[in-house]
Amino acid sequence: MLERVSGNNSDNERFSLAMPKIQVNLYAMLRKYSGGKPSVEVEIEPGQTIRQVLEQLGVPPEQTRIIFINNRAAGLSSELQGNEQVGIFSAIGGG
Repeated sequence: MLERVSGNNSDNERFSLAMPKIQVNLYAMLRKYSGGKPSVEVEIEPGQTIRQVLEQLGVPPEQTRIIFINNRAAGLSSELQGNEQVGIFSAIGGG
């Protein structure tokens, strides 16, 4: 993805490669990995997996149970390209 970067005058324009971004929504106990925020924006490399994003955020993959990409069920090996919304839910114990 190319992004225009402008200098002080119109003759000083240049282009840089901008990293694709995703929005990651963390639920329940996983919010502690986002500083308590319900969602974070994460820069990714195209083809990066959910597992790699979790590692980038410091979230242990074994603490996740349900994953959605753009409201569709996904898994740890699902690949991302950018501009996706990712929802990650923790395992919830019950009796």
